[in-house]
Amino acid sequence: SSDVCSSDPVVAAVTPGALLTPWRDQVKAILIPFMPGQEYGNAVTEILFGLASPSARLPLSFPVTENDELMTVEQWPGVNLHATYSEKMLIGYRWYTANGVQPAFPFGHGLTYTTFAYSNIKVSGRAVSFDLKNTGAAAGTETPQLYVSFPANNTQGEPPLQLKAFSKVALAPGAGTTVTYTLPDRAVSYYDIGSHQWTQAHGTFTVHVGPSVALLPLSAPLTN
Repeated sequence: SSDVCSSDPVVAAVTPGALLTPWRDQVKAILIPFMPGQEYGNAVTEILFGLASPSARLPLSFPVTENDELMTVEQWPGVNLHATYSEKMLIGYRWYTANGVQPAFPFGHGLTYTTFAYSNIKVSGRAVSFDLKNTGAAAGTETPQLYVSFPANNTQGEPPLQLKAFSKVALAPGAGTTVTYTLPDRAVSYYDIGSHQWTQAHGTFTVHVGPSVALLPLSAPLTN
């Protein structure tokens, strides 16, 4: 409760998965270690006192409400021990982006003690490169993420954004580097249920790059 907190409260929440955070606007920061191990105390202390820079990213979306995705009882928990997966491929961040719904915290989100700038995206074949720079005063590690949108004539029901590449990049204050991701065949393929195999889609894809699925400042066409 805000009436018993200090003026600058910080929440460290041990949780096995997504967490409802109706109090998120009343705190200065939220640290999510998920299910930490025996060095949890030392790790959290180093982060809270600025001895280490947090660099993790959310592997799921944190919802605004318990049932953001409007799942029916037929989907979960199911009826008569039978669950219907009518959401098909629109699971997690794919559902949020397909339906234009903003979660409390999006897939891939994560803050640290510095800031980063993305620029100069280039595409050559299936190689996607861009520049990344640490624009803050502290050393830090960024996780640039690459998402793919399938061609507009896609009839396979592919989600509008799909994570296809990511990496961790450590940079000193003011330092920059060029990051390159080369997409394999699987990244531009869909699963053909008729032939029971992965099949390449052809046409103009769009690649998007940024620090989370909800913040993608760079985009460019890619032809396959």
